[in-house]
Amino acid sequence: MINQSLLDTLLTTRSQVTHELTFLTQRTGQDELALLSQALRLGLSLLYQQTAEQAFIDGALSRSEAIAVLGLERVTEIEYARQALAQDVARGWGL
Repeated sequence: MINQSLLDTLLTTRSQVTHELTFLTQRTGQDELALLSQALRLGLSLLYQQTAEQAFIDGALSRSEAIAVLGLERVTEIEYARQALAQDVARGWGL
């Protein structure tokens, strides 16, 4: 038996996806299959980058590996943020 809350979430998600897909097909002239394929590629790419960032932050990905995946600029941004957070915590401004 499906939980009503889960069913409501699925129906809302389906409605949102249908709305967005209709909007995209009308505005771009591309068919649904091409748009879904592009969405899958972009979504996987985003998840890949987020996972690589987290792995680098956690120390599971070396700096050189992170640079190969994320680029030097993004790795530098992450390192700067980590250093700034450590300084804030040391000053007592932490969480």
